[in-house]
Amino acid sequence: MTSVVLPVLLGLGLALPAVPSPMNRVQRFGMGNGPLGSSQAVRVQGYPLAHTAQVLPTDASGRIVGSDRNAQTDQAFRNLQHALAAGHSSLDQVVRLNAVVRDAAAADAVANAIERSFPVHDRPAVTLVQGRLPEGAALVALDAVAVSAAGMGDGPESLWSRSDSLAGPLGESHVAALPPGPTVYISGRAADGEPGEAAADVLGQLDETLAFLQLRRAEIVQLKCFLRPMSSAREAARAIVDSFGGHAPPMVFVEWLNRQTIEIEAIVADTAARRNRLPGIEFITPPGLKASPVFSRVARVLHSDTIFVSTLNGRTARRGDLQIHEMFADLSRILSQAGSDLRHLAKATYYVADDLTSRKLNEIRPEFYDPERAPAASKASVRGTAVAGRSLAVDIIAIPSQ
Repeated sequence: MTSVVLPVLLGLGLALPAVPSPMNRVQRFGMGNGPLGSSQAVRVQGYPLAHTAQVLPTDASGRIVGSDRNAQTDQAFRNLQHALAAGHSSLDQVVRLNAVVRDAAAADAVANAIERSFPVHDRPAVTLVQGRLPEGAALVALDAVAVSAAGMGDGPESLWSRSDSLAGPLGESHVAALPPGPTVYISGRAADGEPGEAAADVLGQLDETLAFLQLRRAEIVQLKCFLRPMSSAREAARAIVDSFGGHAPPMVFVEWLNRQTIEIEAIVADTAARRNRLPGIEFITPPGLKASPVFSRVARVLHSDTIFVSTLNGRTARRGDLQIHEMFADLSRILSQAGSDLRHLAKATYYVADDLTSRKLNEIRPEFYDPERAPAASKASVRGTAVAGRSLAVDIIAIPSQ
């Protein structure tokens, strides 16, 4: 990949880590045709992947920098660079960029930053959703997945790290390195009540799943939290850090409008599956949980390649049912180009901006999914998709079909 860094980073004196050049082990598809000018999909083979915590446009003390969307976006990218550096990576190694924006204008600012930061042939897959952010004055939040030099030849253990240049809850890691090899995606588990208590409740549920899989909390690479109200993000984050004994993995927060207070999903380095497993993907229902024909409780990936698909919204404005059918058609086409198909989806996140689209998604998904091979998933009701007229946004992680 070409080393291209945001102009705002020049002159900062940041020491960019030496990372291996992926060359043909990172492949991009639909370059420039994804959301915000991104690639439609990126396929990565056999590298450790740094997963960052969500970063906001804050200074080192935690104060929001400016009220201008462009200034905030530049600061968020600057902070993302700090997080990546702590994980032995850098912006030019990003393969997936996740953005939560307050409004469409903030999405335009992110698009401009992507154009400045990455040449078309090196752009990551991008996911995009609209909602309120953990800090009320923030207009954009970012997290990323990037090729990392961490752990190259050092064994399978994951790595949690903090950056001294970033704010955030004391004890939260800013980045974790997912080693190449088996990975587990755990679908969201939810709880109601006060945010801190609800978060602790969900972590207890995740512990049961981890125990069944013979995994430990220390192998969690990232927790993604769907939360309401978003103003309680600090309380939820503190509860998570406390539950982890003062040292927690990277966290991401997305506002949802669902009935329950919080849902948390997890990405886990699966050290228990590193021996005597055939390549592919396993879909698992742990004891005590009900199987579903449209999502799996756990997806265990045993393949060395990961395919990140950018957000798909469908092409027809104001028609949720058509957007869903178009989304699946576009997804099938992009997966085919990347060497995959609908039977090899590992993780799906569905964002729906109205009740009709939510209901239609439940009705239509069985038309496309093998009930024995549906991906791990979360579905969140959100304020918007940041795309005019679209009530659906879908993010996908897949593996090759062969």
